[in-house]
Amino acid sequence: MDTIEDYEGSELKQNEKRPGLLTVLCILTFVNVGMSLFSLLASLFSGPLGEEEMTEQRVQFVKIADEMKSMNLFSFAEIFDKLQRMSESLNEHFYFNSFVSILVLMIGLLGALMMWQGKKLGFHLYIGYSLLAIIQIYFFVSPSDVPSFVVIWGLLMSVLFVFMYSRNLKWMTK
Repeated sequence: MDTIEDYEGSELKQNEKRPGLLTVLCILTFVNVGMSLFSLLASLFSGPLGEEEMTEQRVQFVKIADEMKSMNLFSFAEIFDKLQRMSESLNEHFYFNSFVSILVLMIGLLGALMMWQGKKLGFHLYIGYSLLAIIQIYFFVSPSDVPSFVVIWGLLMSVLFVFMYSRNLKWMTK
């Protein structure tokens, strides 16, 4: 049960100025989500790649992989093979993947907006967004076709942002 002190303390925090770090993080999140949504909507208008475009893409990936193999960089060649298979799988599930991506981005946007307003629930939504953004690819792509660096980079960025957002939890209320 909330006490008068709890209520007064949370009201006081709301009247305090938003921390600068929180402002910067929220703006970065707004820009990232906005650019991602814009890119998604633009790709929705053009639709999935056609067979000719997929063939052209395959040729490009094979050229890069062959170049890597010629330099004895077999692990990099394998990454490009995986990226090609991942791209094909995402293209096969283009509309459903786009729909899920929009939903995940909206969760991230809502979380950032709530933190901007000083609500802790936004932080928890942001954590959910961060996790969903990483695992959503596995809804459409076989785990063996996802290069490790894609997951590792996503995890590093998510952990970094969640950590930095967590530094502002004292300012946020329930």
